[in-house]
Amino acid sequence: MSMMVLNPVYHLVDGVLDEGLSFIAKYVEDKLQSRIIIADYDGHIHYPLEAKHSGEVDDVFITIPSQIAGREYYYQRDNGCLYYRVRYNGYSAYIIAQGIPVEQISQALKVLIETRLAIKCYFAKPRKESEYFEKELAEYLFGNSNASIRDIAKRSENRLEMDRSYFVTLVEAEEGFGADMQSVRSYLCECLKRDKFDPVPVVWANTLTMVVPICPNRARLDEPFNWRDMMSYKEVVEKRFNLSLSQGIGRAYPLNELRKSFYEAQVALTLPGLLGKKNYLQKFSKLGVYYPIFSQSLNDIKGFCQEMLGKVIEYDEKTDGDLMPTLRKLLDSNVNMKSTADSLFIHVNTLYYRVNKIEELLGIDFSSMNSRVNLFIAIKVWDTLKACGLV
Repeated sequence: MSMMVLNPVYHLVDGVLDEGLSFIAKYVEDKLQSRIIIADYDGHIHYPLEAKHSGEVDDVFITIPSQIAGREYYYQRDNGCLYYRVRYNGYSAYIIAQGIPVEQISQALKVLIETRLAIKCYFAKPRKESEYFEKELAEYLFGNSNASIRDIAKRSENRLEMDRSYFVTLVEAEEGFGADMQSVRSYLCECLKRDKFDPVPVVWANTLTMVVPICPNRARLDEPFNWRDMMSYKEVVEKRFNLSLSQGIGRAYPLNELRKSFYEAQVALTLPGLLGKKNYLQKFSKLGVYYPIFSQSLNDIKGFCQEMLGKVIEYDEKTDGDLMPTLRKLLDSNVNMKSTADSLFIHVNTLYYRVNKIEELLGIDFSSMNSRVNLFIAIKVWDTLKACGLV
């Protein structure tokens, strides 16, 4: 009785579950006599493993040609690379056969198609579990959910540990750059891993959040990284993706106080932009006069803003007025009446009327430098809280 020949599709699934991607690669390389690369949706190379041990971060990534968008495969004639796409859970993985002659495309595709189920099995389950964990963490940080960070950590497969300290850094691309933050996330994670950090990344809207464990031997928890190192990471990512990034960094805390670091990173990312900066890297602890203000409790910060601006805010709410936008423009222009009127598209006499109303409501005199400074600080603090969704 002859032995039943195992279907190659199931043979590959069985092999990848036991031996990993190297089993698939060996099968394809033997069939096609060509080198194989297997990468995820970001072009992050999962096979061959030598890429992970390369000295250069760029060696761990391969550029996926944009021409494959909407297609199952794409052939590059100039180098004979055949890209085959495997879809899973809304993502794509790629198996790339190198040095394939044109006349062998059809034969090569038949072999690559046999690998589809095995590659899907390899990528789909870990990605689904990781997505669930990252979604919980994102909702805990951005959505302020009532979930317990201890419970989230239990589902993290030791990516978060209760007895370690972490800091949060938030990264955003400047407007107009159209960054794919998922790709930025993979690349920045690899940069950090090269320096023995194991970050937990979360992408929420167009903001990349990195929860980074500090080294146990760090003497000071507010200095988790060398400043120059942080600048170099940012510059490397910007160069790789042709981006302009802004980044805020919170201080390090035990995991059960992670929201404190997240809040500080939010403030450090938001406030400099409101002050007119672009393409910056800002530590919360280096915010100057704003640092002691934002170090207070949220209720105390709101109380400060209410004391300084409350009557103007209430007046605008009751009358659908324009006093707050006027005050903001006036202070940003260093109380230049003409330029403020021009920027608001109003007559200067209208501006004088509004200014008199603001002085009357707040009981201040705009000729006083002390009043101007206090109002400028208060309005930037208030705008930061609003931008962070805290009021």
